[in-house]
Amino acid sequence: MNTLFVSEDGEDLSSSGREWLAMKRCLVLLKRLFAGPADGDELIEAVYRELGEGAYSPEAGARERALKRDREHLRRKLGVKIRYDPRARKYVLEEAGLFAMLRLSPPSLAALSALILALEGGTGATADFRRLIDELLAHLPPEDRLKLEQEQPAIELDWMQSIDPARAPARVWRAAERAIHERRKLAFNYLSPQQTDRQPRYHEIAPYSLRFVRGHWYLRGCDLRWRNAQRQEWFGLVYRNFRLVYILDDERLQVLPDKLPPMLKKLPVYPLHYRLAPEVARGSISRYFDEMHITPLPDGSAEITAQTDDEWEAVRILLGYGENCVVLGGDEVLRLMQKRVAQMARNYGLGGPPHADAG
Repeated sequence: MNTLFVSEDGEDLSSSGREWLAMKRCLVLLKRLFAGPADGDELIEAVYRELGEGAYSPEAGARERALKRDREHLRRKLGVKIRYDPRARKYVLEEAGLFAMLRLSPPSLAALSALILALEGGTGATADFRRLIDELLAHLPPEDRLKLEQEQPAIELDWMQSIDPARAPARVWRAAERAIHERRKLAFNYLSPQQTDRQPRYHEIAPYSLRFVRGHWYLRGCDLRWRNAQRQEWFGLVYRNFRLVYILDDERLQVLPDKLPPMLKKLPVYPLHYRLAPEVARGSISRYFDEMHITPLPDGSAEITAQTDDEWEAVRILLGYGENCVVLGGDEVLRLMQKRVAQMARNYGLGGPPHADAG
């Protein structure tokens, strides 16, 4: 008999109604993950709250095994992508699957595109706004997510930034999504404007996520192997952001057969310590980063400590404050900020000859 759910030993659960109970548990788990990340106990508690204490076995081991089977059913039967975040020790909903996708009308999709561009433009978007956008994107079908970059929104907001007209090839998008979903290496040639010789670099990476930042899609991954135009090779575990439009749609683009573990290296966390001048700090301070702690000072300024997993984006945000922000610590961010400011000074003839490569 074909059934939607069977136990690990092949037992038909439908005979006593347990098949439908398992289905309802899965739907409750999906509903709970829609509301945000959750650990195993929180998922079980959500099931008990909706379906009663009899939804899972009272025996801890059997309960954990049933929860594991339910997550697997969501993945195999309904196409739901759930990622375990080892740092937070929680399960995160990445994609809601074919039957729970958020379908938006073309006008609503255009409005979302305009909202994303505006909020990612460095004009006061908070972490809560960005979290809302990330959750909406996770629930959209892949083809609608691609439209967000392929189509210019018809809606204009006064505070919306302009973006360049470049678009990532559909084949690049599909390869990146497939590599992430199947946990496989992704190989490609990468040609960035910062490469002054205009020769592509070859990379093999462990891809982890696609991010929409400041109007552009970036592929976040751990660089495992890379080669320059002179065929010099390096091997390592270096986290990088690759802009999708700079990944070349050529013969080197391929999803490799190598299966990857869930995480090759602990995700980087970069500390931040900066001071905002009174002109900025007297207002409402935007919460761009995680774990932000704000200390008001007697002169009206404020010192902020926080953390981020993207030091490059952190520097771009802090540069937006101009002369009203001074980075005090966080070695990686301070080093990048000093490099950027020194290059800007040279470009304006204040600290040596200007140089075209600021990266």
